[in-house]
Amino acid sequence: MENNYAIEDLIDALEDIIHGAMRVPFGKKSMIDVDKVAEIISDIRISLPTEIKQAQNVVKDKNNIISDAKREAELIIRKAEQRREELIEASDIVKEARSRSVELVSQAQARANDIRSSTNDYADKMLARIENLLASDINNLKVLRAGINSMTNGIRSDQTNITPLEKPGE
Repeated sequence: MENNYAIEDLIDALEDIIHGAMRVPFGKKSMIDVDKVAEIISDIRISLPTEIKQAQNVVKDKNNIISDAKREAELIIRKAEQRREELIEASDIVKEARSRSVELVSQAQARANDIRSSTNDYADKMLARIENLLASDINNLKVLRAGINSMTNGIRSDQTNITPLEKPGE
């Protein structure tokens, strides 16, 4: 077999060999082609680092998206505050300035939360997929679970650091 198969394809091939195995008469056992099974297992071992690298890239991309969203939210908040100060000076539009600044801050926070939520969901799905693929290899599973816990704890601490701003004039 070639090394460029996806893990799912290789597992499917193993299942096909098992399901297509010839039964031994008078028993529950079956005969399989050991060489084919060994070759598929070898291909799985070769493919695992690629799958793990992809999962690491997903986590890296998620972290970059979250960082970008935070920077964008901070920029929007700074611009909104700056704009609010300018509008406060003009007494005829003070009320409108306060309303708009609160709206911009809320939109920025909502956008940051939406981006964080969608990237977290995507990363969780990818990591769950990798965890399922690695379930037979205890050492890799322990490393993966430690990474998931680390990422989850980091995300939870990021979420607790975002606090809504007070409305101007309160």
